[in-house]
Amino acid sequence: MVVEDEILLLEAIARKLKLSNANVISCSSGKQALDYLDSLDHKPDAIWLDYYLGDINGIDFMQQLRKNKDWANIPVVVVSNSASPEKVDKMQKLGVKKYIIKAEHRLDELVSDIKNLVYNKKEDI
Repeated sequence: MVVEDEILLLEAIARKLKLSNANVISCSSGKQALDYLDSLDHKPDAIWLDYYLGDINGIDFMQQLRKNKDWANIPVVVVSNSASPEKVDKMQKLGVKKYIIKAEHRLDELVSDIKNLVYNKKEDI
C-alpha cells in the first residue's frame, strides 16, 4: 500500500512498484488508506507512508494503525521531506521499520527498500 498525497508522486511510485511485479494499493490520503484497510480481506505486505498527508500526519496514522490488532504488524516505511531526531524516534517507537528522507534517495532505491522489507517479512513467517 502506498499512502502519498502528491498525486504525481503517488502515480510514479505505484508504476515503479508495478514494474517490479508488486500489487499496489494507491491511497491519496490517510483516511482513504485506513478505510481501505478496513475493507480488505487480506492486509498489505507493507505500507509506504508519506509523513505529511493533507488530512493526517504520520504519527496520527501510525497510532490509528497500531490500535487495530489486524493491522498492528504491517511493516511501515515512512518517506518524508524532513526528519527531526524526535520525530524519527517517535515513529520508530510506534513500529515504523524505516524512516527515509525523499531527497536523499532515488525512487529506484526506495522501491528496492520496500521490496526488501516485504521479502524479509515473508522469510520470517
